[in-house]
This record gives sequence, structure tokens and C-alpha cells, in this order.
Amino acid sequence: MAGLGNVANILWFKLAVARARQLGDPLRLAHRVRHLGDAYHYAGRTALAEPCYVEALSIYRRHEHARPLDLANAIRSLAVLKQEGGAAAEAQRLWQEAHDLYVGVHAPAGVAESAARLALLARSQGDLQRSRECLTEALAAANTTDDPETLQYVRAVTAQVDR
Repeated sequence: MAGLGNVANILWFKLAVARARQLGDPLRLAHRVRHLGDAYHYAGRTALAEPCYVEALSIYRRHEHARPLDLANAIRSLAVLKQEGGAAAEAQRLWQEAHDLYVGVHAPAGVAESAARLALLARSQGDLQRSRECLTEALAAANTTDDPETLQYVRAVTAQVDR
């Protein structure tokens, strides 16, 4: 059951999406649709989250003024969903695309998370060398951020891979 905060977030983003559709601003719409997907995801309603992510990605991919960081964040959201749902091959493809975008825009927290996620996927496929390479990159990127949560996540992934 979704908590009251999740329900409020869903309602807020539904209204925001409706407003953005009326305004005709595709990039604002993509941003709000992605966040509605996140609200659904956090509420455990993944069947409703996925179409939001797909719509946001579709808008970003076809809009010439889409910022690479926005695209990377939209890809990240869908990659998390796919990885949690056990679609490893699709998750790996999405994580690699997000990773390349994060590297391109010099977003170390994004590089750290995506590299750590790729390390987990490589380990699950038995590719320990690739897993180690990804972890090395993840740790290096995490160490350049001022984000303790990113560093904590990468350390937790490292411990998981080392088991």
C-alpha cells in the first residue's frame, strides 16, 4: 500500500503533467512525466511507472534541445526499473547508455552509480574482470563527489561483489 506521501506525490505530478501538456512545452512535459514515473515507482506501482519513463525518454530522444543530463536521468530511471524487474540485458544496455552520458557531462555521482550497477550486472553474468573494472571506475567517481550517499552506495556494491 502506498503511503500518504507517495499518494500526494503522485497526485501532484499528475497535475503537473496535465499542466505541462496544456502548455505544449515538450521538455517540461518530459521532466514532469519522468518524475510522475518516479512517484509511481516509489509507491511500488511499477506497471504505471514504466509507461511514464518510456514517454519521457521518447520526448527527450526526439527533441533537439534536450539536455544530455536530463536524458541520462530518464534512462537511469528506466534502467533501475528493468534491473529490479530482472531484465538484465535491457538494464545493462540502459545503464551503459546512461553511464556514457554521465561521463560526457562530467556528472561523477551518475558515473559512480551507473558503473556500480554495471559491476553488479557483470558479476551476475560471471564476468568478474569487467565487474572489477566497473567498480574501480565507480569508486574513483564516488571519491570525487561531495555526496556521502553515493560513496556509501558504491562501498555497499563493492562489498556485495566481493562476497
